[in-house]
Amino acid sequence: MLVAFTALTAVMTYPQVFHLRDHVHDDGDPLLNTWALAWVAHQLPRAPAHLFDANIFYPERRTLAYSETLLVPATLAAPLGWLGVGPLLVYNIVFLSGFIVSGAGTALLVRTLTGSNAAGFIAGLVFAFLPYRIDHFPHLQLQQTQCLPFAMWAFHRLMRTGRARDGVLFGAFTAGQMLSCTYYGLFLIPYMVVVCGAMLIAERRVSTDRLVALVVAAAIVLAAVTPVGIAYLGARNVVGERGRQEVVDGSATWRNYLAPAEANALYGGVFARFMNAERRLFPGFVAMAFAIVALLPAETRRNATTKTRRHEGLLVQRILRAFVPSWLRFRLRDLDGADARLAYAFGLLLAFDVSLGFNGFTYPVLYEYFLPFRAIRVPARMGLFAGFSIAVLAGYGVARVAGRIESRGARRALVAAVALAMLAEYASKPIELATIRTSAPATYADIVGDRGDGPTATLFEFPPSPYDDPTYLYYSTFHWQNLLNGYSGFFPPSYGRLTDAMREFPDESSLGLLRARGANYLVVHGERLRGDRYETLIPVLDKRSDLALVSRRPWFDARKHSEISAYRLLY
Repeated sequence: MLVAFTALTAVMTYPQVFHLRDHVHDDGDPLLNTWALAWVAHQLPRAPAHLFDANIFYPERRTLAYSETLLVPATLAAPLGWLGVGPLLVYNIVFLSGFIVSGAGTALLVRTLTGSNAAGFIAGLVFAFLPYRIDHFPHLQLQQTQCLPFAMWAFHRLMRTGRARDGVLFGAFTAGQMLSCTYYGLFLIPYMVVVCGAMLIAERRVSTDRLVALVVAAAIVLAAVTPVGIAYLGARNVVGERGRQEVVDGSATWRNYLAPAEANALYGGVFARFMNAERRLFPGFVAMAFAIVALLPAETRRNATTKTRRHEGLLVQRILRAFVPSWLRFRLRDLDGADARLAYAFGLLLAFDVSLGFNGFTYPVLYEYFLPFRAIRVPARMGLFAGFSIAVLAGYGVARVAGRIESRGARRALVAAVALAMLAEYASKPIELATIRTSAPATYADIVGDRGDGPTATLFEFPPSPYDDPTYLYYSTFHWQNLLNGYSGFFPPSYGRLTDAMREFPDESSLGLLRARGANYLVVHGERLRGDRYETLIPVLDKRSDLALVSRRPWFDARKHSEISAYRLLY
């Protein structure tokens, strides 16, 4: 499966696979996440206790927690950085692994549930290549769903065997998902409460072995997530939380589930009227059709030779009568093992409602009473979990249809046709990529040389802006000096005051603020200044007696050819 999903990922993300060393989607969020992966690899072997005290927004603390920490993918990819693999190549390997492993994991989960390799493969296609993923091509963190299907697979094993080691797997994969993407980690909590809770309720009586395994899983999750939660809460005291209107703007509507990515080759133009930024949640018509097939009532057949239990827990019966249409009220059939369709149907309903944010019922309660949800800007991203439920249910639907076909050749033809139809729906136009330099300006080596054996220097890069700061973060992966600059999901108020002061740069007030925040060096990027700003600024800086020129070298990027000047601030 890994080989198949690797090949398909290369096709579906074309032409990324041909530009792994020096191309990413753009020079914004991809460079932020490139820096985050590299920072974890840099800091883990040196000072793991200060992992969250990253080198941006100096002298603020816990700055890694201002955005996605990417702890699990960064830790797993760290050996690549230690072996000298370039940061952009590490980024692209992690990025593409989100498609590959998520697809293979979902295939394993559904094959375990249905006993069908074909059903598993189709489910893996749905989850690996949802148009949502292409719509978030610049967002590495939103591709990090590798642990989700494995966590659910481990839960089903736990329910079947009751072994503590399956509890360890369940806890490890759940914690892994929470530490891979904060959004999905938070969304995973209500999703598992509903899906896993439905299976536990259907069980009616949980054995002691299963209870012990669940406690083991919970202990692992708490032990792994608590330190990160403390770091995020500490960061929250500085950067605050999302305002209600900001969350409203990130809330989906039912129409957004008809919206594919703009780059979608088949539907991009047809359904453009349903598109809203970051709220394109279309799961595919073929996948939805097979999910419906999975939920259609099935004939009840008695088989005295099997130990399959067909019962309905009292609470679940009440839920069915209250909220589920009669055509969905099939009997619960071994929800802990071979047939968990209803549990995933409940998960689909929950995910859909949460994705509606303040347009739904669940999210306002979470926002009001569960503090971590106030850090979420786009509830619509819960649509990924709706897509996961649809993937699982689509696998069940394929298994049901294929099970009625006696000819092996016909079954293979059906699976091939379904796979091709899904891939056609999910296919995108070639992704436009940005070329990124694989080396940093020599100016930084000059600064490090000027510093000699002194402590880590603190740099301020001019001009500061959301368009320029991600590049400075990327350059810092080559020198790891502290930066007054920063770019993240949240910005500390102190950085806002600093950038405001730079509007009058280089007046006494702006330079005084740089010194007050501990800057040792000023780096002026001519290639990132517009017009003749660099040419008029440099003579002014050269004349100042409190600045000493350290380096002046030519440099160019996609904007223009120019040079970079670095000054030491004299105190």
